[in-house]
Amino acid sequence: MTCKLLVVDDDEMIRQFLRTAAQGLGFEVSTASSAETFRTIFNEQQPDIVLLDLIMPGTDGVELLNYLAAMHCTVPVVLMSGLEGGAIRAAIRLGEAHGLRIVGGLEKPFDMSTLKETLGEFRQERMELSQSNLTEALENDEFRLHYQPQVHAESGQPRGFEALLRWEHPDYGLLLPAYFLSLAEESGFITSLTRWVVRQSAAQLVQWCPAELGLTMSINLSIHDLHSPNFPEWMDQAVRAEGASPHDFVLEVTEREASDDPERVLEVLTRLRLKGFQLSIDDFGTGYSSLSMVQRAPFNELKVDKSFVLESEHDSDADVIVRMVVNMGHTMGLRVVAEGVENERALRRMREVGVDIIQGYHTGRPMPASSCAQWLNMAFAGKQTARPAEQTARPAEQIARPAEQTA
Repeated sequence: MTCKLLVVDDDEMIRQFLRTAAQGLGFEVSTASSAETFRTIFNEQQPDIVLLDLIMPGTDGVELLNYLAAMHCTVPVVLMSGLEGGAIRAAIRLGEAHGLRIVGGLEKPFDMSTLKETLGEFRQERMELSQSNLTEALENDEFRLHYQPQVHAESGQPRGFEALLRWEHPDYGLLLPAYFLSLAEESGFITSLTRWVVRQSAAQLVQWCPAELGLTMSINLSIHDLHSPNFPEWMDQAVRAEGASPHDFVLEVTEREASDDPERVLEVLTRLRLKGFQLSIDDFGTGYSSLSMVQRAPFNELKVDKSFVLESEHDSDADVIVRMVVNMGHTMGLRVVAEGVENERALRRMREVGVDIIQGYHTGRPMPASSCAQWLNMAFAGKQTARPAEQTARPAEQIARPAEQTA
């Protein structure tokens, strides 16, 4: 499966860095240092992916985006720039307005791990997966959990982790949920995955720390879980069998899921809450449900959708929405979590508006359990944490911006 990548950047060192990284992932790489070379290679080679620098001599990325739109380009485009993130996001919106498939932005300087993660995602788009592949993966112990830290906004001390599912595919490498969760949902296999996640995360939480530390584990539920009347009882038995308490778990439900068959969902959520589980409504603000479901269901927590957090620094409307959501959540007695906190400026802003819990690459990327143990040891020792192999985490109050950005 050959995948052709076109890198457009006037910096020779950047081009070589990207070529080496992409070839290591199996890409066939072409590079262009000028707009003229770019146009020639694009027409002759028809790449599968384009990495485009926004600042080029004699032109700029916007002109090249216009060219791609005129050529009816349908392949993924990743924008790169040494400018601050707001410029990249503005260019992404512009490209999307032209009908281009802008799939992300890389803010320079970027490191190898971020680049490999980004390119790996696009390579995986060409995979062919089936339900039998999922069944075999579970039988062969190919699924993994990575954990993203959550910290208290004011103190920076650990609050807990969110368990995020990964698939260590023997051919495609580490797959993110976007590449297999839809298949799992459609086939009903998601129920087996949820149960695997619950058992694994409960056992891990008990192994990491004693109960008196009060750390929580957040996991995502599917609509299949919320429609199963037996799910609350199974959850209670499963976490207790691993030595954990239901109160240690925060069960996350998206607005979309909460609004699907609300009476049945309300029954399951209520039973889970009565058994001691904490409940969180995820991606809040995306508009899938009415406020009545938030008011009726026994939620403990509200997670502001990360798109608003990411845009709040540069978009006054997004900033207003974040403030409104925080105020509403506190008025209803809910703690508020901000996802997508990428840098120190975002952290300060979220503190200013009264967010309770912070989650994002600025405080920690998703990481394997071994790195979490290191992160916790450093955090509770009151020291600055070093970057483990797959992430950056620094739970103290003064948190420096890592080289990579959020997801």
